[in-house]
Amino acid sequence: MANAKKNTQAQKEQENGKFYLAGTITTAMYGKRTFSNGKKDKDDKYRISLKCTAEAIDKLKETAEPFYVDTEEKWLPEWLTNDTPEDGGYINLSSGFDIRVGEYVNGSIADAGNLTDYLADHGGNINGSKAVVLVSIKPGAIYPAALLIKELHVMDIGTMFAGDDFESAFGEDLPF
Repeated sequence: MANAKKNTQAQKEQENGKFYLAGTITTAMYGKRTFSNGKKDKDDKYRISLKCTAEAIDKLKETAEPFYVDTEEKWLPEWLTNDTPEDGGYINLSSGFDIRVGEYVNGSIADAGNLTDYLADHGGNINGSKAVVLVSIKPGAIYPAALLIKELHVMDIGTMFAGDDFESAFGEDLPF
């Protein structure tokens, strides 16, 4: 019986992979997106987009490629099929399940709840944060399983307009 459990666990590990993807968060949200090319997401999901180095993307490709060998070409992610730009690129991840979040503080990982609550606690925008996403890879699919914030950046409306001199930029065109 113990050998049967061992074999089942080994089979599951071969069928599923994991990868730690480091980068800078460009989007962390729940919902649908509309892209500049006019395409839209079909379903509301938990979404994380990261700006990653070329090295990180190439390592992700190496880890993920075996899980996509039997996947139709139209379902392959662009980051997997395209050449990686020298300056890196963007990886978009989504999940139907809320994502666990942790914070790396003083050399320790502290549980910070789930993405929904974490975003609510930080004004809804953690873009620019340095992070690591634990990526779960299954045949033909990749999902964010957990998010670890290494360096938190919170963007609120005041931060977005900080340093702008409205008077000189707009003169008397301002409505207020």
